[in-house]
Amino acid sequence: MFCLLCNSEEKLYDGLCKSCYLKEFELIEVPEYATFTACSHCGATLKHDKWIHTGYYDDEIINDAIQKDITVNKELKDVEITTEIITNRGTVYDCMIHVYGQVLDEYLEKDYPIEVKVEKGVCPDCSKFYSGYYEAVIQLRADDRKLEDEEIASADEFISNEIQRLCKTNKLAYVSERIVLKEGVDYQVGSHNAAHKIAENMQKQFGGIITESRKIVGHDKSKSRDLYRSWISVRLPSFHKNDFIEYKDNILKIEKIGSHKFVGLNLRTYENESISWKEYDKIKKVGNTEDIKTTTVTNVTPTEIQVLDPDNYMTVDLKKNKELNFINIGQEINVIKLKNEIYIISE
Repeated sequence: MFCLLCNSEEKLYDGLCKSCYLKEFELIEVPEYATFTACSHCGATLKHDKWIHTGYYDDEIINDAIQKDITVNKELKDVEITTEIITNRGTVYDCMIHVYGQVLDEYLEKDYPIEVKVEKGVCPDCSKFYSGYYEAVIQLRADDRKLEDEEIASADEFISNEIQRLCKTNKLAYVSERIVLKEGVDYQVGSHNAAHKIAENMQKQFGGIITESRKIVGHDKSKSRDLYRSWISVRLPSFHKNDFIEYKDNILKIEKIGSHKFVGLNLRTYENESISWKEYDKIKKVGNTEDIKTTTVTNVTPTEIQVLDPDNYMTVDLKKNKELNFINIGQEINVIKLKNEIYIISE
């Protein structure tokens, strides 16, 4: 028997001598082109059945695209395959496959050119975003009053800044819809975790009470679990700084509003009191700065200050303490009359 190519009488392999066989031997089978999928909205790439938000198409992604579509010759042993990007033409990459392996006790090395094309798709996160998907609703409300325009504007800006911060690590950190209602504003947020963080930070910024409820809205058959939607209520307090509240039969002027507590000046003792938000339901707003009036001091003793009632101009004796030592006879001072009692408002 003779070699089909060179007529050699050597041992034949598939009708060819060893030399001709090795020359004709194809180490791999290469398709016309390889592909990988990228999200047309955010640029995430599908890699090993998972979407990766790399922000660019790295060598590993292109290498995976090539290697999943090539077939290695079964006769080739000790195979080593590497890929190299030669040029990039928009959504097409010109690449070179470097193959090294052993056949018939001989080591072969060969290069194969291939094109890698980017196919456009939509990742699950973008699909959810463009379909209006949301996992939670932040309900901005004010207790026992209407939300002020300034409060809404501040909340809008705050949530926008929070979303910009959180979306760097959470693709579902977005507001799919903002709904203005008679009782307040609802913000539909893609991610429950993002919504929860935003609500907590809103409380730190504006004070108030957070309550949360959940409801089953569907079932994920692929994961065999129920799907929930959360409603997170951020209820701003009925009062502002410098308003007046009643707490445990005392009148307090609000000095500071914080995330865990608020501070009020007791108008009887002129000492500050810190009140936890857990106690919020035990307080009642009783006045604001518009209720403050000016009156005249008619007499001062070591223990009392006598002033004119701003409503009927009758004299009223008020207890004096060291915080009111600055007051003199004939001086005009600010007072507030609440529950038929007059309280001096120190500067």
